[in-house]
Order: sequence, then C-alpha cells, then structure tokens
Amino acid sequence: MRIIIVMATLAMITGLVGCTTESVPTTGIIKLNSDYPVGKYAPDIPFTSENGKETTFRKIRQPIAIVAFTSTSSENSPNPVLVNLAKDFIDLPVTVAQIYLPSDEYSSAQEFMAGNNIHNKDLVTLYDAERIALRGFGYPKSNTVLLIDDNSEIVAINKGFSNLKSLTDRARELAEAVEEADADHYEP
Repeated sequence: MRIIIVMATLAMITGLVGCTTESVPTTGIIKLNSDYPVGKYAPDIPFTSENGKETTFRKIRQPIAIVAFTSTSSENSPNPVLVNLAKDFIDLPVTVAQIYLPSDEYSSAQEFMAGNNIHNKDLVTLYDAERIALRGFGYPKSNTVLLIDDNSEIVAINKGFSNLKSLTDRARELAEAVEEADADHYEP
C-alpha cells in the first residue's frame, strides 16, 4: 500500500515539475483588441461641437445608439445607409452616428469638417482626429457597426453595411422597450 502511495506521489510531482519547467514566453508585442466584444460597456467619446462647445457623445445621444466607424476617403459624405437608418429611427429614442476614423490627410477635426460636406440633420457625424474613439473601442476596423443599449453596453456588432437587419431589428426592440418603460414610469 505504501508503495502505491509513493508511486502516486511521484507521478503527481513529476507532472507538476513538467508543468513548471515548460518554456513560458517572457517577451512579445501587446495585442490590441480588434473586435470590441459584445457585453462590454462602450466608452464615452468626448468631442468639440461645431460651435466650439465641449461635450460627450453620451450627453447628446438617445438611450439607444447605432455607432458606425468609417474611413475617410476622397469623397467624404454621410454614408447613405446610415442616413436612411437615422431617418427610420427619427421617431424612436435611437441615435445613429458615423465616426470617421483618423487619417494622415487631416490633422484636426476642424480641418476635416471644413473640407468635407458631412452634415446631415438626422445623423451624428464625428471625426476622430485624436484617436480617442479608436482607442476606446479597441481599434475597430472601418465599416464596423455597433449597437449600444440604454445602459451603454454593446449588445451587437456588425461588419459592413450590407446586412444590418438583425442589428436594426434589435435596436427597434430596445427602443420600444425604453419607450414602454418611460410610459409606465410617467403614467399618472
């Protein structure tokens, strides 16, 4: 019996020694998160409005937000898909925003805004000159669309603009739930 216990102990120790003597990497490159995961809280985005007022995206948005990251191009204009979404959600508590990812062509947001016709009354458009949104959201790729709920939690991510139906359906459900909760709360 003692021999079995000794052999079992030796087997365990050998196994542990094998685990502790494995080569463990001690150098490397920090890997940035390329897809900001669903379930994480969306960081707030500070910005300066066209009239020079400092504010944040959270302060100006409706409870539900659809945020799309796009790259700059030679013809910067509001994405037509996002413009249509903003119009579709005009009567619901949903903000649709297009965030232009930074480029070497523009050194400041003011330079970008002055040189491009990106204004649309229904769509929030921001240029991320200081890379605040880019870093805060984990370096999203261009044409990444996020759905953010009323608790500022990312609840859906879509790659591209061609198939946003499930994301927009979810946005509509969330917006209607917010309206229903508000109506219940403010009923006399």
